[in-house]
Amino acid sequence: MTSGLELTPGTQINGRYRIQRVLGRGGFGRTYLAADDLRFGDACVLKEFAPSNQSDPIVAQKLRELFQREASVLHKLNHPQIPQFFAVLEEDGRLFIVQEYINGKTYWRALQERQQYRKTFTETEIVQWLKDLLKVLDYLHSQNIVHRDIAPDNIMLPRGKKLPVLIDFGVVKQVATHFLWHECHQP
Repeated sequence: MTSGLELTPGTQINGRYRIQRVLGRGGFGRTYLAADDLRFGDACVLKEFAPSNQSDPIVAQKLRELFQREASVLHKLNHPQIPQFFAVLEEDGRLFIVQEYINGKTYWRALQERQQYRKTFTETEIVQWLKDLLKVLDYLHSQNIVHRDIAPDNIMLPRGKKLPVLIDFGVVKQVATHFLWHECHQP
């Protein structure tokens, strides 16, 4: 395995997690759908820390610390509208968070699908969605956690369930962006 390259389907991580496909890519990493071979092939998500710009070793180390802090925060959370945290692991210099896979689609995707038929969400659906989302936000705030990136693309509608699930806590992205901005704008 070569650090930095995207993992290909079939790659095994930690002798346990077999990569199925890429779910997403961002400035600070990639997210993979994986099968947990020690749990009868159950689906899970591997979120890999892989920032696009690691040229400055001080910034790269700070970003790594923030990613590990995100894992620590996720480990403490226990709510049905937040993916369950399973593990944080490192292999061949690559850092991963392992989480529950939410089988469904984002609300952004659901809106795009409706728009293909010239439809949107009704006011009643939106009000109910907001009420359902307030439950998880209330829980997070009671834990002194602010999500900071609430958007339809970070909220999932799981298949066969009614309550939205908040994903991608963006701790790394938000804090790192703040850190980098201050580093670049100091006198």
